[in-house]
Amino acid sequence: MLNQDALSGGILSNAFRGSLYTTMHYMASEDKLVAGMGNGSIRFIDISRDQKLHLWKSDSAEISFSSLVSTICSSGSDKPRNGSLVASSSWIAAGLSSGYCRLLDERSGKIIAVWRAHDGHITKLASPEDHLIASSSLDKTLRIWDLRRNLSVQSNIFRSHSDGIFDFSVWGQDLLSVSRNKIALTSLSRPTNEIGHQQLVLQNLYSTDRGVKYKNMSVLSAISVLPLSRLFVVGTEDGFLKICH
Repeated sequence: MLNQDALSGGILSNAFRGSLYTTMHYMASEDKLVAGMGNGSIRFIDISRDQKLHLWKSDSAEISFSSLVSTICSSGSDKPRNGSLVASSSWIAAGLSSGYCRLLDERSGKIIAVWRAHDGHITKLASPEDHLIASSSLDKTLRIWDLRRNLSVQSNIFRSHSDGIFDFSVWGQDLLSVSRNKIALTSLSRPTNEIGHQQLVLQNLYSTDRGVKYKNMSVLSAISVLPLSRLFVVGTEDGFLKICH
């Protein structure tokens, strides 16, 4: 059982004491929690045992652009399973607030690749396929990375958001992203070597009250697609959850 911490209002457990955790990612194949830290390190946590596991420290060779870990994903973690067993992850990707991304071997922690993914804080990483990483950033872009190709020369960029992209959600071969009070739908059906630079089609969200249609003006901070329906949920900065279709 996880023990409540009286000094933190019961939010933190024993496993989280003493360090600044900035993001978390659950690895279903390993039944472990991967937590990013403010010093660029990554900590593995066994939830069932309330126990810290190994710690991957930030490499001193990359100290010039080392920063807090803002998001984490693992290979194929956002791939539709259709009831099948979750395969063991072979890599973990960490997005940093500096705009860099680190790709690490899941077993050893060895750095496979480091590249400048964005010009600003990376807000979200996801892996719709074992060889693909999707990333969003406060630099207003959504990007797709093919791990089979040279990461430093890829330019699969989606633009159009006028503000930073706070979150996105994988929905089959599509990505739904949110920025300010707008959403955008992006297709992954084209090969990554044909994507290049594309413009996103932005849409407003509307709600209906007594037959009157209102445009949503709240800033959207999070989005998640409900897997068993065609609905999605958005969170807003003023504290609301809204179910949309």
